[in-house]
Amino acid sequence: MNGQLVHGIHRESADVVVRNLTDGGAKVRLISATGAQITGRLVLRIASIDRPCAVAWRSGDEIGLRFE
Repeated sequence: MNGQLVHGIHRESADVVVRNLTDGGAKVRLISATGAQITGRLVLRIASIDRPCAVAWRSGDEIGLRFE
């Protein structure tokens, strides 16, 4: 499933593919990034649902997210 990570003070976004989705978080793979560091508080946008989250881990182009 496709989604977006919204981040930064300018609300930049990075396209992602959601690999695994649970009540507590998600594993996503970056499709494209704005070049900005993706850290801190984020919003995972899937369809019309926004889930506030934070980076739990990162490995290459994959990011583990923890929902808040």
